[in-house]
Amino acid sequence: MEVSDRTHHYIVLSYLNAWMVEHALPQATGNLLDYGSGGQPYRKLFETNVDRYVTADVAVYGELVPDILLRPNEAIDCKDGHFDTILSTQTLEHVEDPDFYLNECARVIKQGGTLILTAPMQWRHHEIPYDYFRYTRFGLETLLSRNGFSVQSIKSTGGAFALIGQILLNFLNERGVYRPLLYKIINRSALWLDRRFPDGEDVINWMVIAKKTNSA
Repeated sequence: MEVSDRTHHYIVLSYLNAWMVEHALPQATGNLLDYGSGGQPYRKLFETNVDRYVTADVAVYGELVPDILLRPNEAIDCKDGHFDTILSTQTLEHVEDPDFYLNECARVIKQGGTLILTAPMQWRHHEIPYDYFRYTRFGLETLLSRNGFSVQSIKSTGGAFALIGQILLNFLNERGVYRPLLYKIINRSALWLDRRFPDGEDVINWMVIAKKTNSA
C-alpha cells in the first residue's frame, strides 16, 4: 500500500488505498474471503482486523499460493454462508460471467455480510486476454441488486483530471518512458486539478460497500 508519487500507478492507488483505510477496513469482520486475491495487496491491512483471512484465485501469483485454488466458473469449495466479509478488488473485469461470480459471493457470505468491491470504469487492456468488462456505477448497482446485495455506498476513484493523468502515465510507462520527476509532476498536478475541479462522470474506478440482503 506504500506507493511513490514517482510511479505510474500513484493516482489510482492513492485513491484506492485511502478508501480502503477510511471506508472498507471498518466494515471488515469475522471470516474474510479475498475472492480473486492475486498479489494480495491489502492482506496486511485487513488480516489483523478479522478472525481469518482466506484467499481464493484461479492461479498462483508468484510465490503466493491461494488457500482455495479455483477453476473458472466453478463454485467455491466451501459451505453456504461461511464468510462474514468478501473482498473483491479489481477482479470483476476479469470474470467472464460476473453474475456467476456475484452469485457465488452471495452464496458463501452470511446474511447481512459485507462485500467490499472495486472495479474499473475506464482502464486500458491488462492481463490480456482475460480482460472482459468495464462498469458504470449503474451497471454495478444492477448486477449487485439482482445477485442479492444492497449497495450501501459507492464512490469514484478520482474524476476527469485523475483519469487524464492516469491515462497519460500508463501510456508513457507502456512505451518505456520513465522520468521520475515528470511522473511526479503529472501525479501531483492531476490530483490537485482533480480536487479543484471534482467530477463524478469520467472516473477510473468505482469503490463499493454492499450488504447481503436476500437469497440470490
